Amino acid sequence: MVIAKTAPSAQQDAPSRETTEHWLWAAAPDTSLTEDDHPWSGKWLWFTPLSLLDRSWATIRTATEDGLLGYRSKAATLLNTLTKSDDTRRPICVYTRDWRNIDDVQRVLTNLRALGIVDVLLYKTDSDTRKGRYGTGASTFVAPATKMKLVIPKRTREALEHQHAARAQARRTAAARRKVPVPKCT
Repeated sequence: MVIAKTAPSAQQDAPSRETTEHWLWAAAPDTSLTEDDHPWSGKWLWFTPLSLLDRSWATIRTATEDGLLGYRSKAATLLNTLTKSDDTRRPICVYTRDWRNIDDVQRVLTNLRALGIVDVLLYKTDSDTRKGRYGTGASTFVAPATKMKLVIPKRTREALEHQHAARAQARRTAAARRKVPVPKCT
């Protein structure tokens, strides 16, 4: 899935003044803004007050472009208003390539906290977004306000355990195949 992203412009650090795009994007070094989503990608969500949106985006954009966060990030502009949403905040998203890589998800969280972000942060997989999962229970990970440690909800723990079990079974099957003697043809 290719997502259309804005080209850098004078408005790139001012989502509150962007009038043509719903999102402003930034990419890490050696990452194209038109790069396809990764099958296991996800993002940290920071619901930023409008009064801090431009300054917050400038911080996240710079950290992303400097390679300190995930492979890309985006900020919602004032055009991005959903019905039934909080009109006093906009999301800023910081993407990782693989939500199953808890070390990388934790690294990005640690760097977000080091940037001074103390609010509650939620992590959500892109597959959940594509499936329309929003609201309570949609978060894959949660970082309570000011905390460096991520909380892993039960549904995420179960998914990770299932995946680890499937990988272990695949490794056992592959190892068993390697040990089976191959009959010689004469």
